[in-house]
Amino acid sequence: MGLAGLAALTLAGCGSASGDDLPEGAMMVQCAVAGSASFAPDCSMELHEDSDGRTAILRHSDGGFRRFQLGVPGEGLITADGMEQAEVVPGEGMVEVRVGADRYRLPMKP
Repeated sequence: MGLAGLAALTLAGCGSASGDDLPEGAMMVQCAVAGSASFAPDCSMELHEDSDGRTAILRHSDGGFRRFQLGVPGEGLITADGMEQAEVVPGEGMVEVRVGADRYRLPMKP
């Protein structure tokens, strides 16, 4: 899978598994933050697009968050803030994004 496919992140199935209110257009995603060994649908993802490109904001249940730039030529997805760079591992119908002790499973369009 080419990293250019990361621009195809989808928001299909928007809604909260926990019933909490989410911003319009946000969806719950599987994550394992702060070194957690197991994934759970505890993070939300919002996609934003402006003149600078597409950005994904992944929010943790503890109030923390990470921002990623999507569709970066030659890179695909990069960390928008901080020193730690994102590692992207393709999977079936999703990508796993790893930054430091945080991991996220993000859905991809088929």
